[in-house]
Parts: sequence; structure tokens; C-alpha cells
Amino acid sequence: MIVFPSAGLLGFAVIGALACGDAKTEPLPTDVAADSAPPDSVTPDSNLRSALLAPQELLASALSLTQVRLSWKDLSTSESGFEVLRSTTGSGGTYTLVGTNQSNVTTFTNTALGSGRMYCYQVRAKAGGGAATSSGSNRVCTTTMSGTAPAVRVVTFGDSNTDWGLNGTNPQVVARSYISQGPYSAAMLPHTSDQLAGKIETRWRAVRTNAIRAVNHAIASTTTGGGGYGGSDRHAKGAPHARTLVSGVTRFQGEALGAKWPWSGGEPVNTKYVDGSLRRVQAFTPGVNDFVYVSMGTNDPSSRISTQQSLFNLRWMIDTWLAAGRRADHFLLTTLAPRTDALGATFPALNDGIRTLAASKGMALIDLADYTSADNGRTWRSSTLHVGDGVHYSESVRDWLAGRVVAEMRSRVP
Repeated sequence: MIVFPSAGLLGFAVIGALACGDAKTEPLPTDVAADSAPPDSVTPDSNLRSALLAPQELLASALSLTQVRLSWKDLSTSESGFEVLRSTTGSGGTYTLVGTNQSNVTTFTNTALGSGRMYCYQVRAKAGGGAATSSGSNRVCTTTMSGTAPAVRVVTFGDSNTDWGLNGTNPQVVARSYISQGPYSAAMLPHTSDQLAGKIETRWRAVRTNAIRAVNHAIASTTTGGGGYGGSDRHAKGAPHARTLVSGVTRFQGEALGAKWPWSGGEPVNTKYVDGSLRRVQAFTPGVNDFVYVSMGTNDPSSRISTQQSLFNLRWMIDTWLAAGRRADHFLLTTLAPRTDALGATFPALNDGIRTLAASKGMALIDLADYTSADNGRTWRSSTLHVGDGVHYSESVRDWLAGRVVAEMRSRVP
């Protein structure tokens, strides 16, 4: 049985709030054994059914007031297509057919839904003519965005300071993005109030009625490099870096621009990525009221990426965003908080370069260096602003950042 773990079991939670909503108000998804009986009354021929394998690893994304997107893995080689079934009365409710796909098509968008409502899904393979079907996939439930239109979405794209949830100045990590965890099912877990993404949503809801979702696509403990852009192509555990191409799409394009949805990073099966390559099911193609928050460079010196290379990589991200037709002032770019070891000696120059880059491109600048440091990112203003290691900032800094992000978004969303 494949089970969606709860935050309590794992000791942390992730970005799945985008699919499941705020942890305080919306239900967590429920999963059922992949070999559970078909939920409707079709009686398949036993011989044909035995040749069909049930789809696996069904995931849902509800980054809309009225739509849910589904993605699954096809394990059968003889299906003629797939049937998508939905329940509006919970995971154990009655499922009805809402759509079909041709063979080998493993994504589906369910439209014309109600806002703030939970929908549960199951997928099964079918044989020719639909006379036989496989057993059902795992069941997954998700809740559409709630609030008024226009809905607002933001991707937080950065290193571990953006990714992690930390309580106060305690260095113990209590939450990570689904990409940083590994199991496919983590994509359905909500992020927590300790993480920047969760704080952005909370701050927004306190001042606006527009529906909000923040997607934590942070790149924990990695660089902005990859290929010939400084650093290696991948993190030691196999995750690609921001400019690494996988299936013709870079990680930045797959996670910040929703290219080739659901883009997978080609992660190898190992102790971290136990299910192998991760589908970025929470990615989306940004619209006129959507944003990206980029805060990167802290780890670059560790990978021998120069200040010039870091700035070149950030400029590439900005140019890629603009080339996709997105607004310059919807790209939220930060300077960097201090790194007090020897590798942080270049931060003042890097921060100056980031400010110049933001001004030249019309980006919205969030001057994190000025807030956390009196000397442009070389040392901390106060020991209460980090967790004791001189690199990772404390929860109060993420509170400040969330306030700045929300202020920038409020000024640009009608």
C-alpha cells in the first residue's frame, strides 16, 4: 500500500499546500491501495484485466479556482486509454467517470470546478472498447483555491534559506520543499507556517481576499550553476541545478515557468529520491497576476562559482522570464544575507551587482542584505538574525521577507 504520510509522521511538511490548501483550513489528501476495487459498476473481463496494470503515483495540483491537473505513471503496455474518475464526497465516496485519455497520455485537466472545494480522483487503464479496465490507481484528494478573483500565485525559487522551515533561531530543520524530500507523495503535503511560502500565504490572506498560493520550488543546498555556467550539473544527491537541461528544459524553466508540465528533473533512485525522478506537479505557467521570487548565490562560492558567474546566471533567469512574456516587476529578486565564513567575503560585491542588475532590468528588488547587515552582507547586524551557523537566517528574517513579498505583490495586483 502506498500511503501519503502526514506531517506528524515525517517530522516536516512540504509545498503541497498548493494542492491541498492551508493546513489549518483544508483537508490533507488521502490515498488508498493501488489494487483497490474499481469504484463504479463496470465488470471487466478477467483475462483482459489481468493484462492491464493499474496506473501508479497519481498526483493532483489545484493551482486554480476552477481546475485540477492530474499526473500519473503508466505501467501498462496494452491499454487503449485511461479513465479518470472523481468523487466529490471524499476519498471513500462514490466515483464517477469525468474523462478519458488516449493510451500513453498520463495527464488530465478537470475543469469547471467550484472554488474552495475538495475533489478526489482515481485513474485506471482500459482495454479496447472499454470492456475491461485495470484496478484503480491510488486515490488522491485536493482542494481548489479559495478566495476572490483574480487568483495570485508565486514561486519561491532559491537555496536552503528559501526552502527550509526553522523555528525561531533553532537550527533544527522542521520542513522542506517536496523536491528536497524525495518520495513522490511529498508533492501533496502542505507547507508549514515556518516556511517562507507558508508565511507569504498567511500575510496575504490577512490583507487581501484574492485567492493565493505560494509554491516552494526552492533548490536546497545547491548552486545557480550547471553545465558550463559554473559548478556541476547536479547536486551530490542527483538534483539538477537551475541551468541544467533535462529533456530540453532547464530546472528554472520547469519550476518557475511551468515548461513541459509536469517536468521531471531526472533524479536517480537513491536513499533520498526513493521513487527516482520527481515530477514538478506543483509548477504552473505564470499568468498576469503571478510572480517568481529568486534568492540565490549563497552557496555559489562553495562550488567555485565566481561573483561574475553568479550575476550571469541571475541575469539569464531574468532574461528567460522576460522572454516568456512575463512582466519584469513580477520577478522579485533579493540581495543576500551574510555568510560569515571566508567564502562570504565576496558577498558585498555580489550584492552590489544584484542591485545594479535589478535596476537595469526593472526587477522588484528586496534588499535582504540591507536588512540583515550593516556592511552589505559581510557580517550580521544581530546574532538573532541567524540560527548560529552564520549562514541560515532565523524565522524572524523569513517573517520580514514574507512581508516584503506581499507588499510587492499587493502593489501590482488589482
